[in-house]
Amino acid sequence: MIWGAHSSVSVSGLRAGFDSFDIAAARVLGAALGIIPILLARGISVVPTIQQIIWLTLGAGVPFGLLNVAGLQFAPISHTGAISLGCVPLITAFIANRFFGDRISLSHFIALGILLAALVVIWSAHPFEWIHLLGDLCFFGSACLWASYGLNLRRWNLKSMQGVIAITLGSLPYLVWYFLARERTFLSDLDQGMLQVMYQGFIVGVLAVLIYGKVLEFIGPMMGTMFLAFSPFLIPFMAFLVLGDPIDIGDVTGLALVVVSMIIAFWKPFDQRKGVVDGGL
Repeated sequence: MIWGAHSSVSVSGLRAGFDSFDIAAARVLGAALGIIPILLARGISVVPTIQQIIWLTLGAGVPFGLLNVAGLQFAPISHTGAISLGCVPLITAFIANRFFGDRISLSHFIALGILLAALVVIWSAHPFEWIHLLGDLCFFGSACLWASYGLNLRRWNLKSMQGVIAITLGSLPYLVWYFLARERTFLSDLDQGMLQVMYQGFIVGVLAVLIYGKVLEFIGPMMGTMFLAFSPFLIPFMAFLVLGDPIDIGDVTGLALVVVSMIIAFWKPFDQRKGVVDGGL
């Protein structure tokens, strides 16, 4: 639910006159307010190395936030569900194949075919505009960055809390630059600014990650990932509740296909079935 509403809250800030720099700064401030008490309680032993902080921040810190929100300025909100979220498992699989030697499976190719069909459906639901391609490029870039973040967590065997600490600490210099360089900040609209701080930073940047980590502990990574895969389907409904945007059947259909694609890419059901058959033989 939290990730499904993330894009709608971002668009709410854009419609209030904010830009991607404002929303990224609000996200960093909110995350810092949530992380600093944890650091004071646990000490610096949970802080990753400088190298890890830099690479994790590049993957899920300010660059990711800037690209993701910038895409919403140029493309419909449904595109972020299809590309920013939908492409992550496939990008992860191809990068993992290159750097970790993981096998690209039959399920990944089936998921890619379904994802391409989903993109066609979502694109056809809206009048074509060339500017949408710029937004989609931003979404694809943010998906690549997020995939690199997850793979680096795996490479260094870090916990999700350490990842949040790393990207929060690594993003603090941006916050200093933002308040020194910008004449108008998100604090100029206090109500909308505090909404962005609380939702983008504290609820998404800290609380959602902690909840997701606990879910993985309770029900395991496979079932936990299934819940994450449903986030794209919630986007048009959250846009209706938060923004008052009409629900488009084409968007709903396309994002439902995105969910199917993500589940296949994460779960790899065709490969499991092949493994059972081969094992029986």
